[in-house]
Amino acid sequence: MGNKADAVKQLQNRDVVFVAYSQATKLPYVTCDEESFNDQAWVFSTEEGIKEFGKKKLEDKILLMGMKYEKKDFPRFYGTLYAIGVNTVIWADGEDRTEVDLTDIAKQADLSKLEPAKRPLFNSTLQLSGIYFMQELRRPVKKEERKNMRELEEELIANLLKSDFLIAMDKDPEDSHKVNIPFLKNKEGDVLQPAFSDIMEFEKFAKGKKLRAARVPFAKLPDVLIPQAKAMVVNPMGINLILDKEQLNKILKR
Repeated sequence: MGNKADAVKQLQNRDVVFVAYSQATKLPYVTCDEESFNDQAWVFSTEEGIKEFGKKKLEDKILLMGMKYEKKDFPRFYGTLYAIGVNTVIWADGEDRTEVDLTDIAKQADLSKLEPAKRPLFNSTLQLSGIYFMQELRRPVKKEERKNMRELEEELIANLLKSDFLIAMDKDPEDSHKVNIPFLKNKEGDVLQPAFSDIMEFEKFAKGKKLRAARVPFAKLPDVLIPQAKAMVVNPMGINLILDKEQLNKILKR
């Protein structure tokens, strides 16, 4: 293990770092420590280091990719870690591995002074359970080789049920009183309506578009599903969890 104080300085001041991202979620790759139960993100000092880490993980059919972050982007990166429920960072510098609390690297934005109605939606608990579920579900192995799937699914469902979501809306350019709901299509041409667990995921989708968002509890998602949509897709730019109307209603009956 390396020196924690030095690791914090590196994670705050280094010109460039390389972050392990999961191909399954398009988000930082997260591991849960078996002893401390810390939820860990992995950050590397060199591109070679992250490539070597990726090769080792490939042996377990865990597909990763490296993301380069420059110092100017560190606040956004650490904000993302808070948003997805990570609480520690593994700093990998050569052979050294140092675990650092996220709170020692960057402070979380304090939203408590804002009125509840004006606070942006964040849901780190749902994000984290979705990440763990999708990282395992999308591992290219036989179904019986996947680990703890029932437990991961139960935790995800429990968090879905108690969560609110953002539904994107767009004003009709020809009728200011009419609202359009943006949608996506999969490779088969099926219409999917996006829903977002937090403002971060909404903004990824809304970038460059003039969209508004309505906050809706999970129980109301079947009611706001547009008629032509085959399913709702939660965080299409992230965990990309697809739930059709039958699945939505099945979860609600639990």
